[in-house]
Amino acid sequence: MQTKILLVSILLISINVLLLDDKNVFGQTANNETTSHMLNNMITNSLNFSKPVYQAYSGTFLETKNLTSDTPIISQDHAIEKAVMKNVGNVTNDMTFINTHLPEGIIQSAAHGTITAEDGESIDWISSDIGIINDQGELFNGIVQFEITNSSSFSFLSNATGFDKQTPDIKRTIWLIEK
Repeated sequence: MQTKILLVSILLISINVLLLDDKNVFGQTANNETTSHMLNNMITNSLNFSKPVYQAYSGTFLETKNLTSDTPIISQDHAIEKAVMKNVGNVTNDMTFINTHLPEGIIQSAAHGTITAEDGESIDWISSDIGIINDQGELFNGIVQFEITNSSSFSFLSNATGFDKQTPDIKRTIWLIEK
């Protein structure tokens, strides 16, 4: 489990760096024909932002407790979300977050949970997120790794990786990273 969390954390940091630098990298014009040709032939994984696989519509925090009293503060939050999931319908997401509160209001979060469909089938997941909580609400970005499952309802997510985002205006949304 620690290895998976470490791998997800590394992937999250890589995506955050890419998202922060995409304007600098992809906004530059190529100075020569070779560079232009390389960019045109680059094969990348992609996200289809118009087609999320998961969209939360309500959530309830059930419990929060501090795990440390020294800096940095580490807390554990337990929450349940109601969401709509592609190919499944209405689901309940039972989530536990371990949050490390860093300077300047930044929160690094390692989480795990279980998404359960109305028919009782479920899939487990882990994630690594980074974000802030301010006067406007929560703003988080992260990587979700779905576990291998035998569930027919969730078979399309077995061992899949996704990108999640939560803003004050939009509840948690997950997109699959296409291979």
